[in-house]
Parts: sequence; structure tokens; C-alpha cells
Amino acid sequence: MEIAQKHNIKVIEDVSHAHGGLYKGKMVGTIGDVSAFSLMSGKSFAIGEAGMMVANDEEIYERAVIFGHYARHSTLINLEELKAGMGLPWGGYKYRMHQLSSAMGRVQLKKYSQEMAEIDKAMNYFWDLLEDVPRIRAHRPPKNSGCTMGGWYSPHGLYYPEELEGLSITRFCEAVRAEGVPTNPGCNKALHLHPLLNNIDVYNQGKPVRIANSPEGVDVRQLPGSLPVAERIQERVFSIPWFKHYRPKMIEEYALAFRKVAEDYKELLPEDKGNPKDIGGWGLSIRKID
Repeated sequence: MEIAQKHNIKVIEDVSHAHGGLYKGKMVGTIGDVSAFSLMSGKSFAIGEAGMMVANDEEIYERAVIFGHYARHSTLINLEELKAGMGLPWGGYKYRMHQLSSAMGRVQLKKYSQEMAEIDKAMNYFWDLLEDVPRIRAHRPPKNSGCTMGGWYSPHGLYYPEELEGLSITRFCEAVRAEGVPTNPGCNKALHLHPLLNNIDVYNQGKPVRIANSPEGVDVRQLPGSLPVAERIQERVFSIPWFKHYRPKMIEEYALAFRKVAEDYKELLPEDKGNPKDIGGWGLSIRKID
């Protein structure tokens, strides 16, 4: 933010999944000049299908309204320089939230802090139970750092194959599932590999949209191998249950499955076929444990 302010650059904060989280004691979504949240049904703060924008600058807010509310501006616009343009859509966009989702969101706001606290308590208890288990690590902020995970959307664990004599994360997850616990290797794939950013011609321009407006001979696409660390993240993370309630006995049973597999990994080595070429996907399959 200091760098942005020095150069008079506005910062858009993407808080898509992190509703209610803290960063060094500051609520996420209040750091940038404008922030955006996703509120679809799979999120920890869920209201059906919608989103939310936060800004503390009246001009930014009203310009967003006049672009996104498709002509219904009369009660929302106060700035004189924008009033002259009311009554017709600016760009033809319609980003209004559905009224039913909005009503549900207003109710969710009243109880989300309490729900988030219970989720945080349950998820941290799960990882506390596994804190002494080598080879797997919690994906969470350090304790007393002033940072939190909010509602823990799409929780994952960190996997260190070099500490398990190279046991593939695929075999590890298979063994955990055999204990009755849902888990899968990987997460969202590295975005730079998606066909949309490499070879899809979205607007029928005769060449992939990523390079359609580049100078002749300039190719800004990032092909496989260009970001090797990001491309191998699939081999080092695994999904964990998303506990919505603090039920210690049940959480202990789930944690025991991960402990058992991590401690007895040597038994899995002989039948390990390694990881498939393709792990993860472009979307997340979230498993909720109620």
C-alpha cells in the first residue's frame, strides 16, 4: 500500500474466499482502496449466488454503481458529475445482487462472526492434534501472528514427500481415504497453464486472446515449465475435511486417520505407483463435514 500510495496507484483487493480473515490484526478487505468478495453457495460466508464490493471512497463506489446497476441509479448517485449520466446503462452491465440473496446476506452478517469462530476453533483443533506428526504440516498462520483463516474456505494440508522416502501424495491420499476420510491430492492448477491463457481465441480475432494485441513477434504466454514451483504445488498439498462445528470426538477420529497413514507410511511404499501426470483441476470440489 505504501508503494501504491507513493505512485498514486489504486489497489484492488481480491478477498474472494477470505471473508472475516485477519492479516496482522487488520480485517482483510479493508486494506486496499476497493475490495471484492465472492458469496456463492460454496463459500464460508454463503448467501446463494452473489458478490460484494467494499470501498471507503464515495467516487469509487458511485462509479461502480453507475456501471453495474443497469440504469437504476436515481437513489444511489449523489455526485453531480455522475448525475448527468443517470438513466441509461453505462456499458450495458447488470451486476445487481438478487434481492433474495441480499436479504439472506443481511441475516448471515448478524451471525457470521459466531459461525466463523466455531469453524476456526474446530479447524485449529484438528491441526493441533496433528502438530507432532512429522511429514505433514498445517496450512495456517503462525499462532499469535495477528493473522487468521477466517472461515477456512477450501482447507488444505502441506505434504513433504522427501520426508516419507518419496511416497507420492496420490498414494498417501488413497490410504487416508481407505480409513474413511475424504481427501484428495492437489488443488487448483497453476493458472498460467490454462488453455484460456494460451491458445483460446475468445473474441474470434484469429489468434489466441492472450497475444491478440501484442506486437508482432511478441509472445507473452507462459508454457509448461515456465513456473516450475507453481506447477509442482499439486504434489505438495492435500485437501482436509472442512469442519463447520466444534465436535471434538468426531474431529479426533478424522485426525487419527491422517496420523495413522503418516506414521505408517513405509507400508505404502511397495505398492506406490507414483503420481499421475495430471493432478488437481481448474475448479475445487469442496467437502463439507457438518
